Amino acid sequence: MKSMVSNHPRTKLLLVALAAATTLTVAPAAAYADGGPPAPVTGGIPLINTTERIGPGIELQHVKAVDQKGWYDAQFLTVDLSNSAVGTDLLTAGPVAFGGPLSVAANKAGAVAGVNGEFFDIGNSNAALGGEIQDGQLVKTADIGGRQHVGVSRDGVAQLVNLMVDAAANFAGADHTVLSVNAANGGGVPADGLIAFTSAWGDYSRNRGLTGVANDQIAEVLVQNGSVVSVTPAGPAGSGTIPDGGFVLVGRGAAATAIRALRPGDPVTLSYALADDVAKTMKFALGHGGTIVTGGRVVGGLDPSIAPRTALGFKDGGRTLVLATWDGPGGTGKGGVGIDKEARDLVAMGVETAVNLDGGGSTTMVARALGRDEATVRNVPSDGRERNDPNGVGVFVAKGDGRLHELLIRPAPGAASADGGLKVFPGLRLPLVADGVDDHLTPVSVDPESVRWSANGGSVEGGTLVAPAEPNGRITVDARVGPTVARPAKVTVLDPVSSVELSSQRLSIAEATPANAVTVSVTGRDAQGYTAPIDPRDLALDYDHDVVDIKPVDGKLKITPLTAAGTILTVAVGGTSVQLPITVGVETKTVYDFDDDVLARWRNNSTAATTFSVDPDGLRIDFTAMRNVGITAASAARRVGVPGQPLRLRMRIKSSISVPNGLTYLAYTDATGKGTGVYGTALTASDDWQYASFTLPASTPFPISVSGFQGINTSVPQQKAGTFVLDRIEADVPTSIDLPAQPGLRPDPLISDDGSLPEGPGTWRFATLSDVQFTADNPALTQVATAAVKRIRKTEPDLIVLNGDITDRGLPQDLTLARQVLTDAGCDLVPVGQEPSEDSTPDPDAGSIPCYYVPGNHESYGLNNVQSDLTNFTNEFGRPYRTFDHKGTRFILLASSLGSLRSTAWDQLPMLQKALQDAENDASVHNVVVFAHHPVDDPAETDSSQLGDRDEVALVEHMLTDFRDSTGKGAAMVGSHAQIADVHRLEGVPYMVLPSSGKDPYGTPDRGGFTGWVNWSVDSRRDADKQWLEAEVRAFAQSITLTTPDSLEVNETAQLSGGIVQPAGVSTGTRVVPLRYPMSVGWSGSSNLAIGSGQDAIDTALRKGRVAILDPRTRTLTALNPGTVTVTVTNDSMRAYTDDSSLAPITTSKTIQVVRGR
Repeated sequence: MKSMVSNHPRTKLLLVALAAATTLTVAPAAAYADGGPPAPVTGGIPLINTTERIGPGIELQHVKAVDQKGWYDAQFLTVDLSNSAVGTDLLTAGPVAFGGPLSVAANKAGAVAGVNGEFFDIGNSNAALGGEIQDGQLVKTADIGGRQHVGVSRDGVAQLVNLMVDAAANFAGADHTVLSVNAANGGGVPADGLIAFTSAWGDYSRNRGLTGVANDQIAEVLVQNGSVVSVTPAGPAGSGTIPDGGFVLVGRGAAATAIRALRPGDPVTLSYALADDVAKTMKFALGHGGTIVTGGRVVGGLDPSIAPRTALGFKDGGRTLVLATWDGPGGTGKGGVGIDKEARDLVAMGVETAVNLDGGGSTTMVARALGRDEATVRNVPSDGRERNDPNGVGVFVAKGDGRLHELLIRPAPGAASADGGLKVFPGLRLPLVADGVDDHLTPVSVDPESVRWSANGGSVEGGTLVAPAEPNGRITVDARVGPTVARPAKVTVLDPVSSVELSSQRLSIAEATPANAVTVSVTGRDAQGYTAPIDPRDLALDYDHDVVDIKPVDGKLKITPLTAAGTILTVAVGGTSVQLPITVGVETKTVYDFDDDVLARWRNNSTAATTFSVDPDGLRIDFTAMRNVGITAASAARRVGVPGQPLRLRMRIKSSISVPNGLTYLAYTDATGKGTGVYGTALTASDDWQYASFTLPASTPFPISVSGFQGINTSVPQQKAGTFVLDRIEADVPTSIDLPAQPGLRPDPLISDDGSLPEGPGTWRFATLSDVQFTADNPALTQVATAAVKRIRKTEPDLIVLNGDITDRGLPQDLTLARQVLTDAGCDLVPVGQEPSEDSTPDPDAGSIPCYYVPGNHESYGLNNVQSDLTNFTNEFGRPYRTFDHKGTRFILLASSLGSLRSTAWDQLPMLQKALQDAENDASVHNVVVFAHHPVDDPAETDSSQLGDRDEVALVEHMLTDFRDSTGKGAAMVGSHAQIADVHRLEGVPYMVLPSSGKDPYGTPDRGGFTGWVNWSVDSRRDADKQWLEAEVRAFAQSITLTTPDSLEVNETAQLSGGIVQPAGVSTGTRVVPLRYPMSVGWSGSSNLAIGSGQDAIDTALRKGRVAILDPRTRTLTALNPGTVTVTVTNDSMRAYTDDSSLAPITTSKTIQVVRGR
């Protein structure tokens, strides 16, 4: 019926070719890289695997992958030490007893890359535990007790090294053994020990190793130019800067007694030197936390616990250095690898020897992009920022000849697409820059005026490419400076801009000062979901210039507040626009204090009984271990009104238990009377006051009133007994502004607008049903399942996918009932491995149809609504994930019951990977459809009903886009759970969320919140650029209203309206759903009524003498010729099944008289 033709070529974004079911694979190199080796990992699936040149013989490989234990994000810097232009050295923050960000140290020293170094005296002196050699000079010794060390020699050989030091102080005619130089000695200085500090130490206290030692057992002496300056006869040891050329000796016990005998002017010398001859050849060296690879083999007994890690390794006889980091998705305690995996990864790279460096929040990798001047952080430090580390390992490149040897074409700041590529919309701009490097790949300044740009397929001037107005697939951009020619840049031209999106949905700026300026990026999306940044020069902006000033900066809009007021920014491009409310000025208000009759105002809203009591600070709740703990207003009158249009609300609370981030919940009623809520920030177990913060969706209809609060923990082992004390509710209220109306839904052609589906050769149909949600204890909605399956079978699809939450609980009796109900209704529940022949068509008279049951989250719930696992489901229905082929379509059914695919069943991710790879080269597979109960994105702004692991979501999205772009075969994914019928497209792949089939839906009826099922048509003859898949969204109805004019004059138009009233289950209901997208409306009528969209349809209707034509997309009826025409709407009913007559649809008709114009 419809077709969507994409004009841009297919580009392979990410390869995920499977080597084996549980081994990692190969991905392409990043832009500007020549290709990377196989991913150096021992298991998992990569989301990112790129290799980037950093300098001559220096490459940085970035691997982000998931395995059974979770995500890790690894950076592997490989350095050819035999290259004469390459060097290494120790990076430091300054004094020994000091720390700072690694990026600052690297840029100050001029390093092109580096990693953090040795473990250190964290929280105290910050001094490294081991020794340090920098630029060939010994800076410090290890703490007393010794340390293992590693480094690189002056002739460029990485090796393990012994930094034992011979140190002595000579005074009073005798040599005195010095145990350490510039070491913190957090483990303590032994009795009668003598330690030394030089000016390299810094100004930190020298008493760190003498903590707890009696002051009369401590003495120190300051020596400068070989003579005593002062003697401090008692402890604690001092602090402060030591003069250049001077040193301090600190003694304990007998050593302190010897120091006290000294007098100003007495001669004292300090001598220390490396004892090992190899150590004397080192360019740099530092301590490490243990050898993890030796002789190319993993050392046994390594720590498997998960944490961010840093390692140094070497191979090729020490001529190749490998610096590596591993971390997780970011945030303290979130991810990383065990030291055992750290070692296995390095062995996989051929590393012969490796040591473990400091990890955790210290793990940091910095590197300088080719042609750029500064190194930047490349990993995700788990502290959320760089830690103040004392040292690191730096990689340096000697300055080259300074002449331009290589020219690099790159996107200008803000112009790179989300995948790092170059994309542009027809008729719009893409700014490019040219960077240069010399013979050592170090930056060379390039005068923009000297660059000669050219483009094949577009025009380019001054580095700004302008795409032609008509899509032409691909543009090649060239640049040259004199004889130096850049490698051509390939730019993909997308289809025209279909929609525009902003990085913020609402801006509220606290004060009108330039320091509070914010930036907003603008992204366009074409009809297939491909995205690209839009250059500010292509935008038309409309706003109040007295309230804010807007200027383009680095490809974004910089918005500077001017006065306390509000304005609506309208951003328009390519015939589409988006609005951004901006307010300047925010006030925090206390809206409720919990100081009234709290026991009367609030009621328990928890999984089980709790105890309420009045606390001096508010409302106290004592509870046993349970999933949900909270309150709800005793009545509508007891809700807490919130003034204005708040950005966020906060609950001030004391909590004796921890609540994970995203699982505090604030319930409220909006201005339309709809009850809803928003999830908020975490709570930690503490006696102190803390806040749970809740950011309200930008589209919230204000004003609102708070109706309740909950703390939730879905992990049974983490559920604890405890206490909440609720103190007050605060609101951040900005300057009021008339918020723009919520934009109407943009119809996606995936959903049939008139209730028809393609038919004919090469087409076939299947159906989907989900979220019925009955239990053995409450079986009322089994009637919906029965009637729905019976009705679906009447349409004669080849199969049904039951996409989760058929039951509301997963106890054995619930699942047994599900099997009985589904089987009695005509579902042949297909066991894994017993799928019918892929070319089979069910016999309509057979009494059953193949059904494939995908579990939802509720199939994993047990007693008291506590989530468990899928053991009961597996016992009843078999393995919860599978793949099978049917008539050219590969179905991939995934289990997301626990909120993520990995945590629900790891093996299904390699299965997904292999199924896609095999389908790439299988000519019998024309397209792929993936099912999971949880959608990748919740259509609601709360984002609460979607796959929780967003990296996992990105991985699935990349897999599907890669499959689609590399093969030209269609790919789609279908979810449920959010219970809002919706379609969005991302990088060429449509993602649909199914409507609820039984349970009351979450969303509003006008935006997909209705009950029903979906009928699908697949056209195996069409590829990804055409309409190969179409969905008829059938809503359930108990009655229909249709509003039309009584008459129209020829050439006059009218927009028809109306709605259906939906039942509650199979009983009478009140939900009214308008006759428009995303519901497929079953339009029909008399034989003289034409139905179609566009001028061609109108011309055909005129030629055939039709009285009127109805455009189902816009519901516009156009009168064409005099006469009488009937318009009919037909909709599925939902009644308790008795016999086939109970399946009869609901129909209504209206007759319109068309008369000649006056």
